[in-house]
Amino acid sequence: MRFAAQLSVLTAAFFLEIHGASAAEDWNAIVAAAEREGSVNVHGGPGSAQAQALTSFKSAYPKIEVKFLGAAGRDSIPVIMRERAAGVYQWDVYVGGTPSTLQTLKPAGAFAPLRPAIDWPEITADNLWFGGFDGGWMDNEKSTTFGFALTMNPVVAVNWEFVSPDELKTFADILNPRFADKIVFDDPRRPGQGQVNAQAILVNFGSDYLRDLFSKQKIVYSGNARQAAEWLVRGRYPISIAPASDQILPFRQQGLGQKIAVFNGDMKTAIAGPGFGTVSLMSNAPHPNAARVYLRWLLSSAGQAAWSENTKSNSRRLDVPKPQPDLYPSSGQTYVDPQSEKQIPAQIQAEALAKEFIKAP
Repeated sequence: MRFAAQLSVLTAAFFLEIHGASAAEDWNAIVAAAEREGSVNVHGGPGSAQAQALTSFKSAYPKIEVKFLGAAGRDSIPVIMRERAAGVYQWDVYVGGTPSTLQTLKPAGAFAPLRPAIDWPEITADNLWFGGFDGGWMDNEKSTTFGFALTMNPVVAVNWEFVSPDELKTFADILNPRFADKIVFDDPRRPGQGQVNAQAILVNFGSDYLRDLFSKQKIVYSGNARQAAEWLVRGRYPISIAPASDQILPFRQQGLGQKIAVFNGDMKTAIAGPGFGTVSLMSNAPHPNAARVYLRWLLSSAGQAAWSENTKSNSRRLDVPKPQPDLYPSSGQTYVDPQSEKQIPAQIQAEALAKEFIKAP
């Protein structure tokens, strides 16, 4: 019996060793094929921080060039759709925000199944991710689009140097005429953070409030996040709806805007999402092996550390430092992800209200 037990252990060890060796050989073959392809074409979000984060891959795989384009989905998605309609397939990996991709690229068949390309234990283990690995899927089928980042959405930011706390305590106060021409809002008529935050306001306060905000308050709508951040810092518009934290941070590092803080007021439902931190594998990818290598790197601890360090955005991976710990959900906290596919109906309603009631150009 002792011999049988020893034989069983040796046999298990043998198969484990063979399986591990086989997996390593398979991976080495994929990397070799990727290096022969020579490059990977990656779409990412706009800005130098995104570019630095998503091209850090070259440090790990110097023989594979990253051909990178950073752009907002509202600008790049129409181009990609036209290209694919013409039979042109330029992209391997799409990193960006949702739900715009889930409303356009996904139904057009532009995404390939992602799970087979990232099915490695150091990627898919539940204990590596906040809410488990499957908690990151953005599409209903849990197949094509994975959210690797997670940050609580600052729906409103206020520069308290120019606003009295006695005058602004609840979201109803934002409608007060005293704040006319003191609010900047990332344009919610277009896909982006403004639309996501309009959706968050809708979820918390209903359609009547959102309608009144658009139609009765005097608001400046901007499509330039950098400009809106400067207006907030300078006090030109000391209330910012859908503020871009990454654009405010450089000012704060210079000692400016030190009294800017997130305003939650009387919001009851927490809002958290990946921002530009979702990834999909494009169908008909021109560099399929390089795409797989890139995806494994991006979702690894090293790739997520590069993402977090450069973008100052929180990763869902639990083994990566959080640059914004105050905007990270606590364990067991309930929140709504406005970027997930199941929240698209609320997003459509918020967009419709914005287009109907905002009269500004």
